[in-house]
Amino acid sequence: MATIIAADDDPDLRAIVASILRRAGHVVQLEEDGAAALARVRENRPDVLIIDNQMPRMTGLEVRNVLRADPRTADLPIVLASGSLRAEELDPPNPLDYLVPKPFTSGHLLEAVELALLGAVFNPVRN
Repeated sequence: MATIIAADDDPDLRAIVASILRRAGHVVQLEEDGAAALARVRENRPDVLIIDNQMPRMTGLEVRNVLRADPRTADLPIVLASGSLRAEELDPPNPLDYLVPKPFTSGHLLEAVELALLGAVFNPVRN
């Protein structure tokens, strides 16, 4: 069981993501925009952040860049969900960044979360 913050500006998608993750046994906290997600991560660091890229106030990519620049959160696994973001845009690359193309299936989402959790355990940045 992991603690996961999931951020998306679409309330229906937030509910679907929460349902998928809770059925898999995870604890889920939801946010509706990038700035709120960033504040929540700083307040209560999760095991994984799942964040939509195109959101108001801060995009998922902007949140990712802020978190990667902060030594306290540089090793946080981040799953970016996007219909348009490409892996090349994750600069600099980080082994704890995962890209899930939208639309995604519950299997794709759960696989990305499991990879993120495994990456957090085995990533040399943390060890």
